[in-house]
Amino acid sequence: MSEAQLAIPTEMEQYLRSQIKPGEQVLWAGTTDVPGRMKRLRPLVLAAPFGIFLCSFVFWSNPDRWLLVLLSLLIWAGIPAFVYWRQSAHLRDTLYAVTDRRALILSLGQPRRTESYPPDKIEFVHPVVKKSGRGDLYFTLLRGTGTRTESFKHGFLDIVDVDSVARLMRETLAQGQERGDSA
Repeated sequence: MSEAQLAIPTEMEQYLRSQIKPGEQVLWAGTTDVPGRMKRLRPLVLAAPFGIFLCSFVFWSNPDRWLLVLLSLLIWAGIPAFVYWRQSAHLRDTLYAVTDRRALILSLGQPRRTESYPPDKIEFVHPVVKKSGRGDLYFTLLRGTGTRTESFKHGFLDIVDVDSVARLMRETLAQGQERGDSA
């Protein structure tokens, strides 16, 4: 893949290139639209002021329970803020890629982690498209051997042009299965 086609931050590109095997080609790489994806957590964040409002009634009705109110405030404000902050940090540090041999999910957080999904382990690919053309690309990973095989859902979250990435991934997986690519 040429430099112009990789529209990802330099640090992510370097990490991706370090994870690519000799002779392997990157066909697509992208990241999550973090602000768009975080819209899903807005109800959680909007519920926090309501919880704080309820806690104020406990305090005003019985000022001796200030410790209970303080603990409730920490829970109602702290947990949603922590979840929002942690999820956005995780999504900012995640890179998705499709190569001619496998699908990759790379995490540049601490510790750095690379999840590799070869064609023989992926059962099917399912895009969930939004009006904007962005969306989630889910694939089912098969784990186990013989009769003890289990399916796990993994995927690329809120990526650009999810339909074309799904098409590319299906074509790549079909070619990889014909070649016999595996982990």
